[in-house]
Amino acid sequence: MINGISHISLMVANLEAAESFYSELFGMTLIGRESLQDDGQWYTLPFDKTWQDAHNTGVILNMVALRKDKLVLALFQGKVIAVEPRYIGLSVDKDEINAIRSRLSSEIVLLNDQEDRLEIMDPYQIIWQIAVDPVFQTAGEFAGRWINL
Repeated sequence: MINGISHISLMVANLEAAESFYSELFGMTLIGRESLQDDGQWYTLPFDKTWQDAHNTGVILNMVALRKDKLVLALFQGKVIAVEPRYIGLSVDKDEINAIRSRLSSEIVLLNDQEDRLEIMDPYQIIWQIAVDPVFQTAGEFAGRWINL
C-alpha cells in the first residue's frame, strides 16, 4: 500500500536561491545541507553553519533538504535538463492552499487559480498542481475528450 509521497528531488541551477524560494513559497523548514566530498561521500553542514560559512571556507554545497509536514523536498545543484512537462501534485488543506496563495511572488507564473485548486509554474520550470482533496483525472477525461473506437 502506498500512503503518499515521502520526498521529491529536483535539480536546480542555483541551490541557494532555490532553498530560499521553496522555503518561502511552501513554508518549508531546512533539515540539512550537504556537500559531496572528494571521497565520494556526502557530508552534512553543521546546523549552526550558514551558506556564508560554507562560502567562506570554500565548501561547495550540492544538496539541500527541506521539510513541510511529511513531505521532503531534496534540491540538488546541477544542470537542469528540459523535460516537458514536469508536474508535481500536492494534496493540501484549505488553510495551506490559502497560505501558499498569499506567498506567490512575481517570479511565479499563475496557470490556474480556483478556490480549491492552484496551478503555478515556478522559476525552475516545475508546474505545481496544488489542490484540496484532489481527485486525479486524465487530461482527456477532465476536458471531456474521449477516443472514439
